[in-house]
Parts: sequence; C-alpha cells; structure tokens
Amino acid sequence: MDGDGLTRRGFVQGSGAVAAAFARLGAAGVLALGQAACRARDEGAAFTTLTAAEARELEAIAARILPATDTPGAREAGVAWFMDRALGSFMQSNLPFVRQGLRAFQEAIPATYPGARAFSDLDEADQDAWLAPHEGQPFFELVRLLTVAGFLGMTSYGGNRDHVGWTLLGIDPAAHTHTHPFGWYDARAARGEPDDA
Repeated sequence: MDGDGLTRRGFVQGSGAVAAAFARLGAAGVLALGQAACRARDEGAAFTTLTAAEARELEAIAARILPATDTPGAREAGVAWFMDRALGSFMQSNLPFVRQGLRAFQEAIPATYPGARAFSDLDEADQDAWLAPHEGQPFFELVRLLTVAGFLGMTSYGGNRDHVGWTLLGIDPAAHTHTHPFGWYDARAARGEPDDA
C-alpha cells in the first residue's frame, strides 16, 4: 500500500537523522540530557523547550500513536518529556518545524469540530479520525518517530518511564548491562593471568 510505503520510508529517514543527532551530541551529552529529562519527568517539572500547550498537544498525538490499552501507552511512558529534551538539544534544528507543523495540523480543528480549539479537546474517536489523513506527512512522521523513540528508548533519555516500553516487548532492563570481563581480550586479566604482550 502506498501510504504504508511512505510511512516506512519517512520512519527510516527520520531514524537516520535521530541517530546522526545522537552521534553529534556524544555520550556525555546524551547522558546529561537523559538525566535531566528523567528528573523532569519523574518530578512532573515544567517543560523547558516546549510550551505547556505544545507539550499537551504533542502528548495527545503520541497517546493516539501508542495508546494505553491493558498496557501503558505513550502518555504513561512520559514521552512528552523525551520530546521536550530532544527538541531542546540534539534535535533543536527540528523545533521550528515541529512548532509550525503543530499549528498547521490543528488550524482547521475549530471549524471542523465546533467547541474544540485544539487536538487535545477532541475525544479519542475524533482524534483518530483527524490523524488518519495526516499519516505519511512529514510532521506526523516526525512526531511518530519521537513517540517511538521516547517509548522504547533507555529511561535515562526521559521516556520509557518504569521501562513500560521494554516490558511490553518482553525485554529485561537488566539484560542490557555488561559486566567485566567484556570479551576475550580482557578475560585473562580478569583471571589474574599475566598479559602476553
């Protein structure tokens, strides 16, 4: 299906951009970003990059991309805090696009749904109806990418609260930690044997 092809292509292109941004930020920068995002998310702190209104709307969109069912969704995972930190640091160049895209995305909502001023004012059925024609468009695809990254990323980056994303996938959070020795190259040292070099 053509729409599915556009969605996959956009997701892959966006994934490359995010990976490049993480690489430019460096390990220390990513760690600092993650620690700040986790503290803000866990303490319910104000957003530092997004306005409260922007964060509310992006969270509402994310909550329809990965809704809560019998398991937590994007809202419960705190992806809005991941978005806030990402758009204020390694994805900062995308912030004007996100702001402009969000305004355009919501522009016709008041005329279409009398009494509603924003996406978050709509009930879930109307939100899904509003999202359907936007799938495959650059703004939606970037929000989807941020949602998935915030839901499945390491909790230190601000999303994936209580490892809800990993739990949903059946991944043990502790399984990703490595202990010494890391490989054959330091196994001899770990056993106290002399280095042959």
